[in-house]
Amino acid sequence: MALLRDCVRKILDDHVDLSRSKRRAVLPDIKGNLPEGPSGDRRARRSRAALTAAFADLALERGYSGFGVNDVAERAAVGRSTLYTHFSGMDDLLAKSLDTHLSTIARCTVKPDMEPELERVISHFWQQRRFARTMLQGDAGLAISRLLVSRLEEALVGLRSAQGSRSALPMSLLAEQLGAGQLALLGTWLAGRAPASPNIVARLLHRTTYAAALASLYGCGSVWRRC
Repeated sequence: MALLRDCVRKILDDHVDLSRSKRRAVLPDIKGNLPEGPSGDRRARRSRAALTAAFADLALERGYSGFGVNDVAERAAVGRSTLYTHFSGMDDLLAKSLDTHLSTIARCTVKPDMEPELERVISHFWQQRRFARTMLQGDAGLAISRLLVSRLEEALVGLRSAQGSRSALPMSLLAEQLGAGQLALLGTWLAGRAPASPNIVARLLHRTTYAAALASLYGCGSVWRRC
């Protein structure tokens, strides 16, 4: 259990390393950091760290649907009011735990060139693969899928604008397709069914997603415009 808490704390450190150059933009999404208020509030940081560590422990022990906010607060030794100061509920806990990573995947996979940040996130998933495998299953997996699709849709809208595409293809539909493919790839890899280095996985995610996005925006443009 202590090892898992150490891993969760390392998640916080990795998030900060990944985003140091864009600290203001990313910190609100890091493991429950408050979107507003003093960033140096050590007490609030300790509470958030305790809550996210408790969340990770319970997710591994019981599965995402096997516990609730009361269990998280009790395990973290904080009151419910403290939990609700930082998170609106279970889905918010999950989202704030992984939003920075998923946003990075969505953003980086629709860019022309693969960015080092993507490989660092994929490497981090591998280092925390036991927790990641658990979170990709059941209700947690559905919540993660919704979040990834939402972030992909935002990135795809930006790509369409940057490319000057007039495609009428619904970006929400394309995001669903690409997100399902990305999660299937990650799930298979994290389960050890397709051994590969994080670099190869990152490149595969980038190349297939970017190629599919461009093909959808341009390859059948006339078809989408008629829809």
